[in-house]
Amino acid sequence: MENRIDIDEVKQLIEQNELNKSLEILNSQIQSGLRDVDVLLLRARIHYKMQKWGDAMNDFSAVLDIDAENTEAKTGLEMAKSILGYFTPDMFNP
Repeated sequence: MENRIDIDEVKQLIEQNELNKSLEILNSQIQSGLRDVDVLLLRARIHYKMQKWGDAMNDFSAVLDIDAENTEAKTGLEMAKSILGYFTPDMFNP
């Protein structure tokens, strides 16, 4: 695929905390029909880092649809579920 993104470039952006720019790049690839485990995992990591738990869970689940044995996706999904399970509004409004 000629439009394929440079995964290392996106990882660098993430390390520089350029999360929105990274998301834009990944979203454009996914919207163009790319269902690549690496791309979905990167987007899941960004959503996780941004505390967008539902979006992270959706991406981790999409990875598991492609690769049911993906350890990172399984772990990420469980961690996000765990965080949501412990979520209480009182934590933010003592």
